Amino acid sequence: MKKFLIKREIPGVSKTPSNDLDKGAKESEKALIEMREEGKEIQQEQSYVLNDAIYCIYNAASEDLIKEHAERSGGVASEIIEISGIIKHNTSTIS
Repeated sequence: MKKFLIKREIPGVSKTPSNDLDKGAKESEKALIEMREEGKEIQQEQSYVLNDAIYCIYNAASEDLIKEHAERSGGVASEIIEISGIIKHNTSTIS
């Protein structure tokens, strides 16, 4: 699978109550489970809430699967960037 960074622009998201963020996360996970049950290769690693956006790291077979997930979960995918490499600072190695 490829690794992607997804930017989800949501004005004021950093001030959103954690209960509301949890609801969105559950909808996202529900869509991911459904997609995997259909044999689609997609998984979420982690998300970060910053100012007016949520940044997510996903593993997926294609960018199209990221877009499909956003549609199914009712989310947004303002920008999708394929990650070409990772620098692991604690080991000074590039993967």
